[in-house]
Amino acid sequence: MGDLRCSQSVLPLSLPGREITTDTLLLAELADTIQCEVCFDLGTGTGEVFKHANLEDAFTVGVDISMTALKLFDRATGQPVLCPVEMVSSVFKKGCADLVLANPPYNTTDQSRTSPDPLRKEAREGDPLLLYRFIFAGAHLLKPGGCMIITGRSKRREEIESGFCAAGFHRMEKLERGRVMVMKALQPYS
Repeated sequence: MGDLRCSQSVLPLSLPGREITTDTLLLAELADTIQCEVCFDLGTGTGEVFKHANLEDAFTVGVDISMTALKLFDRATGQPVLCPVEMVSSVFKKGCADLVLANPPYNTTDQSRTSPDPLRKEAREGDPLLLYRFIFAGAHLLKPGGCMIITGRSKRREEIESGFCAAGFHRMEKLERGRVMVMKALQPYS
């Protein structure tokens, strides 16, 4: 497994009163390194990754379950879609994307402290199997040879790796910045 390199850039805030998280910065920066025509962001929230990634030539789709977050999504950067990851394979055609980004909740409902911000609390908590649902949704969306980039806490590295393996991904790479980790993996060519 290789290690990714990522600069320490700081990007401006897009929503007044809300900070841009390290997860978002890493996803945006790594998305810039992948040439693609169609990009999905699973767990897009307010669409901040698309605002900071250089994907202007790509068709971009942000998928989330929070109507509150999607109301803040800037449609100039992509198309917001209200859809749980469990339904992605029913709603979207298999093999339609070159790149899938994912920022799944990293806290299970029975662990860790919750955020006082209701939007952030909703985005950060989920059941223990949700990570795998994100990975399998990404596998469904990707064309052969496509790339998935997912963020998570470093302590969940083995879960992410096993999810990637179970979904048929290969050539995994990782980058860690503080407690945040990003893993990149490729779909094999048929």
